[in-house]
Amino acid sequence: MIRDQFLKFAQLLPEPLLLVTSAGEILAVNQPAARLFNKTNKALIGQCLTEFVTDSSEKVIDYLRACSQSRQMILGALTIHQAQGEGIACRSQGSLIEPRSPESPAINLLRLEKRTSDQFVMLNQKNHALSKEIQQRQRIQAELAQSNETLRQTLLKLQNALEVVQTEKMSGLGHLVAGIAHEINNPISFIHGNLTYASEYYDDLLKLIQLYQQEYPNPSLVIQQEIETLELDFIQQDIKQLLQSMRTGSERISEIVKSLRNFSRLDEATFKEVDIHEGLESALMILQSRLNPSKRHSGIEVIREYGELPLVCCSPGQLNQVFMNLLNNAIDALEEAERVRSSTTDRKSSPEIMHNDPSRIWIRTQKLNDRYIAIFIKDNGNGIPTQIHNQIFNPFFTTKPVGKGTGLGLSICYQIIDSHDGRINVISDPAWGTEFSIELPINC
Repeated sequence: MIRDQFLKFAQLLPEPLLLVTSAGEILAVNQPAARLFNKTNKALIGQCLTEFVTDSSEKVIDYLRACSQSRQMILGALTIHQAQGEGIACRSQGSLIEPRSPESPAINLLRLEKRTSDQFVMLNQKNHALSKEIQQRQRIQAELAQSNETLRQTLLKLQNALEVVQTEKMSGLGHLVAGIAHEINNPISFIHGNLTYASEYYDDLLKLIQLYQQEYPNPSLVIQQEIETLELDFIQQDIKQLLQSMRTGSERISEIVKSLRNFSRLDEATFKEVDIHEGLESALMILQSRLNPSKRHSGIEVIREYGELPLVCCSPGQLNQVFMNLLNNAIDALEEAERVRSSTTDRKSSPEIMHNDPSRIWIRTQKLNDRYIAIFIKDNGNGIPTQIHNQIFNPFFTTKPVGKGTGLGLSICYQIIDSHDGRINVISDPAWGTEFSIELPINC
């Protein structure tokens, strides 16, 4: 995919351009690059760059590795081998365009410029080169006029590629969470299962102690002193509560593990019948730490208004991603609303205001008809300005500060719901907050 996109762009440019892996394999070249090497595209693609330059293999590979670690242009120098005469000295500029993955090495983009008389020749430093470049750019401009639609389609493909990257990140997170849940589940199952036996053993030992007290009502002085030291009566009362607390704690951990395992279904792409409420509860469990009181807010109350829903045919992992994105956005909006309220009111009156107008998220589900169900996620934050309602699902559009939002979250939600033949809409008002509604077909 990257190779095709590269060729679409590169064939319009006059500079020699190559796609090269960090291991030196040539993946693609444009026509200026093929002419510079005096080879055909077919003769270059699939070969190692070191075969066509006079520089040592170590130097070339070290340079490519440096490029693969930076998205900034890394300067270098290469000398292209010639069958006769001296090699062609070139300045190279390289940078990473696709990072390394377990399946493939990193991919770099290289731009080459010929060098003569031991000096780099820059196109904008020579009059004759500048004139030539102007002519080339005029030709390119004419070609670009005919290629606007192609470029627009390519941009859409790049946007989709970024969305795929984001989805892969979430999938990787799903694998990580699944591993953690599995590791926790084994020991907690052992503990939870043994608590039943521990409780039975305690009851048996307590009966035995009581029998001893009945049969030997007058214990020796040593035993009496030990009973007083151990506070036997207190132990008999407290250990039961202790075991019950341990049971409650282990059950809570089991619930968390179950939610983690449900959340880890992010990597599932196949459609199957699932319980929508399970996905919502899993997302809420994962986000529980953000809902609890913190420095950013005084706590967020979640109000569930679940209706009777049938099992819905969908991709559970993808829907979990939608729920996570929407709930995260709701929490962000409530944190910002509380920050604004706190900064515009007196500190003493702020707690009273929070008590009268607490931060809340409502989650409502209902069966619309025999074909569709609906999910509503609402918050009582500051709302979304009316003038940007029609932009929030656009890729890269965000109202968050730089570094705090990619602008892909809602766009990915839209794409996922659309792939399910569903609909996602938003209504918002500064007076009462924002509500997202999702309609999904029940059957595939």
